[in-house]
Amino acid sequence: MSVMTDAQVLTLFGLFLLGLLATLLVVRALRGARGAGDHDALPAGPEATVIVDGSNVMHWGGDPSLAVLLRVLDALRDLGHVPAVVFDANVGYKLFDRFHGHDAMARALEMPERLILVVDRGDVADTAILAVADEANLPVVSNDRFREWSVQYPWVKKKGRILRGAYDNGAVTWTHPRR
Repeated sequence: MSVMTDAQVLTLFGLFLLGLLATLLVVRALRGARGAGDHDALPAGPEATVIVDGSNVMHWGGDPSLAVLLRVLDALRDLGHVPAVVFDANVGYKLFDRFHGHDAMARALEMPERLILVVDRGDVADTAILAVADEANLPVVSNDRFREWSVQYPWVKKKGRILRGAYDNGAVTWTHPRR
């Protein structure tokens, strides 16, 4: 079992943020060329277009499940998204009965490691999820309403910024909040 140092985790998270920032710059450039209303016509780039609260989504079917998370990620890709996933530190214990860091979760999800973040023990994943989504102006996939964060991140109350869903009998459905 390989343990990452704080410097390695910070470097990895920095690369994660740089990738998201690059996506934001490309999306802004494309929107400027096509018009702000044409976001449905934007091609999916190689970097994240949505932040997934992995520790929340893996519970959409009830008990924590890698299969549920994988199906939700596939559903997002079917919609043209490139998901980046952020997890609480205990994700490996919940799914595999042992620690899983960025690299192990990336392998389990068959995703590039730069699009996966497992926060350090004692850190709150919500902090990373909302900070990255705020900085890159990306939507978040979660059934968490993030009420305790609404003063710092007022956009969590805006329609379309938090994408909620459900998983039932192998199907992912998206809910549309009334606001």
